[in-house]
Amino acid sequence: MQRSRAFLKLVWATPALFGTLNCQPGNFPGGIADSCPQFSSNADPLTLSFSENLRANAKIRAFVASAKSLQSVSLQMEALAADACLRMGYDLGVQPEFMTPQSNEPGAKVQAACGAVSTQIDSILRQGVQVQVQVVPPQCSANLEARARCDGACDVSVDPGQIVAQCEPARLSGHCNGRCVGQCDGVCSGTCQGQCTAYDAQGRCVGQCNGTCDGGCSTTCHAYCQGEWQAPQCAGQVRPPSADAECNASCTAQANLNAQCTPARVQVFGQPNVEMANRLFATLHTNMPNLMYAQIALGQRVLQDAQVVVQVGANMPKVVGDAGLQGLACIAAAADASARASASINVSVQASASVSGKVGAR
Repeated sequence: MQRSRAFLKLVWATPALFGTLNCQPGNFPGGIADSCPQFSSNADPLTLSFSENLRANAKIRAFVASAKSLQSVSLQMEALAADACLRMGYDLGVQPEFMTPQSNEPGAKVQAACGAVSTQIDSILRQGVQVQVQVVPPQCSANLEARARCDGACDVSVDPGQIVAQCEPARLSGHCNGRCVGQCDGVCSGTCQGQCTAYDAQGRCVGQCNGTCDGGCSTTCHAYCQGEWQAPQCAGQVRPPSADAECNASCTAQANLNAQCTPARVQVFGQPNVEMANRLFATLHTNMPNLMYAQIALGQRVLQDAQVVVQVGANMPKVVGDAGLQGLACIAAAADASARASASINVSVQASASVSGKVGAR
């Protein structure tokens, strides 16, 4: 009974065992909540505003969404792996104090619990116990709906000034609030270099111009506008070279981090012939599926995506342009959270593998 109470005390003192608690706004570090309340809120980042600059806002919200997904996965992994190792440790007689983390560093809970269990299993195996764990790993498929939503949030209209500045005049069109010089799809009010369907008393064209119009244009003007373009369009893609790179990376990671996975299936083989061997086999059969799910589906599978999100965070300040102070603050907050989440996943994968590797899980 004393051991059971000690174990329960350790469980309740381990926040990572309850990932849903960590997802609440109040549990985010104060610095992040203060500098970027959007990141620590429960609202979907893809629906929030981080910057008045439309293009910067699209990039930031896609990045923040992927950063939050990465943080969520890291919390889930740490919770699930730590819980599995704590339960195995209890079953195998490991003292709770040996499974207690000594710091708040990323992955410390899994490192402490699984490290102690790995040492205990090693001690049992040295007594001549033989065990082999066969794993059918989780099968995961990227969340295409999450990808589509993220892509949609990134697909913003380019501001008119950017279109006009980046499009070759011969490929530019739109409604000209001023003087149109070029082809006019509607009524030309001015000089028509070609055939005009109607003229006013002064001999100016006031009809459709089959040629080049130099004057007002009632609908779409092509080529050149002396005045203000309204709804300009370019006969080609008008985006800076890196405009889609960050969105694409963030949205790909978003789809993978929100993947749907089947459970891991585990079979334990060996000849349990003593009490400790029986306890080892029983706890492996019960707890290894969750540990392997955490290690594979929530860990090894997303390691590359975690690196991508961290890299996007490092590059964001250089590519968002005039994002404003709030936008830059949220980039910094999400980048910091991503780095910690990535570190947690790396540490947790290694700690989980220290247990699975001991029993030949494959």
